[in-house]
Amino acid sequence: MVIDKSSITKIVLPNGLTALVQEDHTAPVAAIVTYVNAGYFDERDEDAGIAHVLEHMYFKGTPSRGVGEIAKQTKAAGGELNAHTIYDNTAYYAVLPASALESGLRIQFDAYANSLIDPSELAKELEVIIEEAKRKADNSSAVSTESLFELLHDKHRIRRWRIGREPGLRALTSERLHSFYRKYYRPSNTVLSVAGDVDPSAVFRLVESLYGKLPAGDVERDRGPAEPERTGFRYRELSGDVGQSQLLIGWRTADALHPDTPKLDVTASILAEGRASRLYRSVRERSLAVFVSAGNHTPTELGVFVIHAEANPETSREAMATIWSEVKRLQSGDILESEMQRVRSMFEAHWSRRLETAQGRAMYLAEWESIGAWTLGDEYRERFLAVTAEDVAAVAARYLSPDRAAALVYRPASAPVFAANADGMLRMFEGTVRPFEAAAPSPSIAHAPGGEIRLESEVNGISVFRSASGVPILAQRKPGSPIAYIAAHAIGGATADSASGAGLTLLAARTMLKGTSSLSAGEIAQATESLGAGLGATAGAESFGWSVSVPLPSFEKAAVLLGDVMLNPSFTDEALETERRAALSNLALIRDDMMRYPMRMLTASAFEGHPYGIPASGTEESLSAISSADAREWHARNVLRSPMAIGVVADLEPAECARIIAGVLGGISVRSPDDISPPVWSGTARAVSESREKAQTALALAFPGPSRADDSRWAAHLLGTIASGLGGRFFEELRDKRSLAYTVHLSARDMRLGGMFISYIATSPEKEVEARAALLHEFQRLRDSAVTDEELQRAKDYVVGSHAIDQESGSVRLGEMLDAWLFGKGLHELAEFERKVRGVTAAEIQQLALECFDVDRLVEAVVRGVPRTV
Repeated sequence: MVIDKSSITKIVLPNGLTALVQEDHTAPVAAIVTYVNAGYFDERDEDAGIAHVLEHMYFKGTPSRGVGEIAKQTKAAGGELNAHTIYDNTAYYAVLPASALESGLRIQFDAYANSLIDPSELAKELEVIIEEAKRKADNSSAVSTESLFELLHDKHRIRRWRIGREPGLRALTSERLHSFYRKYYRPSNTVLSVAGDVDPSAVFRLVESLYGKLPAGDVERDRGPAEPERTGFRYRELSGDVGQSQLLIGWRTADALHPDTPKLDVTASILAEGRASRLYRSVRERSLAVFVSAGNHTPTELGVFVIHAEANPETSREAMATIWSEVKRLQSGDILESEMQRVRSMFEAHWSRRLETAQGRAMYLAEWESIGAWTLGDEYRERFLAVTAEDVAAVAARYLSPDRAAALVYRPASAPVFAANADGMLRMFEGTVRPFEAAAPSPSIAHAPGGEIRLESEVNGISVFRSASGVPILAQRKPGSPIAYIAAHAIGGATADSASGAGLTLLAARTMLKGTSSLSAGEIAQATESLGAGLGATAGAESFGWSVSVPLPSFEKAAVLLGDVMLNPSFTDEALETERRAALSNLALIRDDMMRYPMRMLTASAFEGHPYGIPASGTEESLSAISSADAREWHARNVLRSPMAIGVVADLEPAECARIIAGVLGGISVRSPDDISPPVWSGTARAVSESREKAQTALALAFPGPSRADDSRWAAHLLGTIASGLGGRFFEELRDKRSLAYTVHLSARDMRLGGMFISYIATSPEKEVEARAALLHEFQRLRDSAVTDEELQRAKDYVVGSHAIDQESGSVRLGEMLDAWLFGKGLHELAEFERKVRGVTAAEIQQLALECFDVDRLVEAVVRGVPRTV
C-alpha cells in the first residue's frame, strides 16, 4: 500500500511554513502533526536536554490558555495529544474526531506560536524531567544504547546522554529556553501535516489565517562538530543491578538519504526481522539470548547500525560470537534469494500497517517532507524493494567491519568480567560457533478446504456464523483496509493454570508456533513472513489465543497456517525447552522493569489464593517443572475443546472468510469455560516491598473494582480518565504542581469475575513518603466530593472520541469484538458504548469511590531505590 498521491496537497506560506494535507474519508478521524526540525543535535553542550524540556513546556500554557488547558481542551474535543523529541526533530501530534479538527488546530497553533515558558512552571517541570531521567537510568536497554553511541563517537553530539544530566538540567533558565524556542520554532523550520477525513481547502484556509501571520525568518543552524573518520575497534563494559546482560555491537554508517541506507536497512532485516531471521534462529532459538534486534538508525545526517541482544550471563559469550559470525556470513555473500523475498514481503506489510491510520499517514508525510520532500518516502520504498543480495554483501563489507565497530556489555554486578579489553573482546568474537541450519525454504501452502457454516445473526455490522462443530466465527468487513486480521481467543489463560503449573498456558501457546506435524519451526516462520504476515500467541490472566495479520491477497494462506499451528502442534522436547529458557529469561527482564515488576507483585498480593493471582508468565519453579506431556494434555483440554471464538476483520466478504476459517479450524469443538469462584478482596490492608539499586522508587497501589459484568465499570473507566493523563487530577496534582513524578496514573482493570483499580507512581526514593501520601489524598478527595461537571464532561468526550479514533485500526476492532462476545453481554455492547459512557453521573462515580477507595482494603507493592544524582 502506498498513499494515493492525488490525495495529498502541499502549500508553502510566504513565511516559509510547509503545510501538507492528505484527504482520506475511510474513517471520521483527523490527525495533526507539528514537526519542528530541532532536536538534541541542535543543542549546545551547556544546553543538553533543552529541546526535550521545551517539548514539556509546550503544554504548560499560553497567554490565552492556562497551565493544563491545552491538554484539557484537546481532551474535551475528544482528542488525544502527545509529543516526542529525538536527535533531529521535535514532533507534536493530536488525533481527533474529524468534527473537532478546527478546534484541535487552533489549540496546536496557540501552543506552537505562544508558549509562555513561565520561570516558576519551568522550575517545577525540570523536577519532573529529572524524574524521567532517573526512570531512564533504571532502564538497562536505554543505558546500554546511549553508552554505545558515546563509545562510537568522539565529537558528534549523538554521543551525549540525550535527555540531559541532572546538574545541567537544573541550570537551565527560562531565558535560555526562550532563546532556543525563538531560534528554532519558526515557520521556515516547521512542517504542519494534517491527514484524515478533512477538506483540504478548508484546512488550508484555516492554516493561512492562523500561521500566515507569524513572522518569516531563516534558521541559523548549529549542529556542532562533525565526527571525524577513524578506525579501530572499541569496547566498554558496565555492570549494575540488572538480571540479564545487554550485549551491543555498533557501527557508524551513512545518513538518511545516502544510497546505501536502504541497503543497510535490508541488511538489518535479514539479520533480525522476524522469527525466520538469521539472528533469531541462531541466537534466540538456541537459547543464547531472550531477545535480539538489529537496526540502522539514521537521524538525518549520520547513521548508526546496532545489533542488540539481551541474554543470560552464562550464554552471553556464545551469543556475541554467534552474532559476529552472522555478520561475517553476510559479508561473504552467503545470502539466499528466499531471505530477500521474505524481507521484501515483511517490509511491504509493515508499510501498509503504518499507513492504516490518519496519525501514521500524517507522521509519514511530515518525516519525509522535513528531510527534503514527502515524495522521498515512495522513492525510499522503491529503492528498498530493489536491493539485491550483492548489495547487502557489499554494504556489510563496507560498513560492518571490525575496525569500524564498537561493542558494549552491561552485565549483572554478580556476573564475571566479560572481556578485559578490546583485544579480549575481538578474540571472543572469533570463538567457535555451532553451525545451524540454513533458512528453511518457504513451504507450499494448500488451499483451505471450505467449511460448513451457518449464519446465526448480524449485529452492528458483524456477521455471526457457526461452524459445524458450533465454534462461533465473527466477521466484519472493513472497506479499504489492505490488511486482514484474524484471531482465535478463548477463556482461560492463567486462571486455568494451577499455582504449581503457572505459565503453562503461555509456554504451551508459544511452543505451538515452533512446529506442527507437517512443518518445522523454521518453515512456519519462513512461510508466515514470506506472506508479509505476523503470527503470534498471547496468554493473559483469563484468556489466551493466537492472531495473524496479513496483506489481503494472502488471507487464505495465513488462515491455513493458523489452523495448522492450532490443531497440529508437535510439542517436541527441544521446542518446549527453547521456549522454557526464553520464559525464564523473561522473568529476569520483568524483575528489572520498574513498572512490570511492582505490578506483578501487586496482583499476586491482591489476589493471593485466587487464580487471578497466578502470574501468566509463571515462576522459576513452575516453568522448570512443565513437560511436553503437560503441554499436549493442555492442548487437548483447552484448544481442541475450548470456550473459544474466532474473529475476522478484513475487506472481504464475511461469509467467504467464515467458510475458510471453518475449513481450517473444523477440528475444534466448543465447551463452557471452567467454573471459577469470584475473588474476595481482603478487608485488611497489606503491603509487599523489595529494595534495589535503582534511581527511583516505584509504588503500585490497588483497591477493589467492578468486574466486566458490572455496569459500574463505565464509571470506573471514566474515573481513571478523570485522574490520569495530561490534564487529569493525579497528573496535575502530583506531576504538574508538586513535581513528584514523571509517570503517575490510575486505571480500572475489569475482569470476568472481579476487578481492581491500580495506581502507579515512580519517584525519587527520598520522595516516597510524600508521593504515597499525595496519592492517598487524591483517592480521598474522590470519596469526599463529586467530580465537577466540567471534569466529567471532558472525560466523556475524551473516552468517546478515543473510541472513535481506535476504530481506524482493524486489530482494535477485532479485539473489541471478541472481548464483547467472550466476556461481555454480547455484540450489542459495541453499539451501546457511547450511550453507556454518556449516561454515567458524578454521583455514580463518587459512590463507586466510596465503595472502593477504603484505605483498610488498600494493597501496595513497592520497589525501593537508592537516592542518587543521574
